[in-house]
Amino acid sequence: MSGVSRKIPKHVLRNSYRQLYKAGLAAVCYSIPARYDLRDTLRRAFRGPPSPNFSLTRIENTVRFFRTAAEQHGMEHKIVKNLMFIHYWRYYKRKRTALPTEERYWEVFDSANNNFLEIIGLLNQSMDLDLR
Repeated sequence: MSGVSRKIPKHVLRNSYRQLYKAGLAAVCYSIPARYDLRDTLRRAFRGPPSPNFSLTRIENTVRFFRTAAEQHGMEHKIVKNLMFIHYWRYYKRKRTALPTEERYWEVFDSANNNFLEIIGLLNQSMDLDLR
């Protein structure tokens, strides 16, 4: 059955996007620029053809994770906050910043960023989430 793609109805994708966006905004407490990072991340994820590993269970778990982050400012909130911070520095600040221009600085940043993304990947596997 490899190579066979399943058709996901548009309303399922739309509802998933809306649920993730609404719960994600609450998780970042509607703060700027985290809300825009969240919006752009979701747009990149949902534009184009759906991922072959799209799972409603993973979406529901992620929405539940975001809601917990919004209700309790504990570990979940810190994870979401740091994820948005990494996205901000990775996609926006890095393009616009004039400081610092040293190659060593960006090597350290990329190394820390890769470690963080590895940890997020392990968290996704263990809790059946879909954080990016």
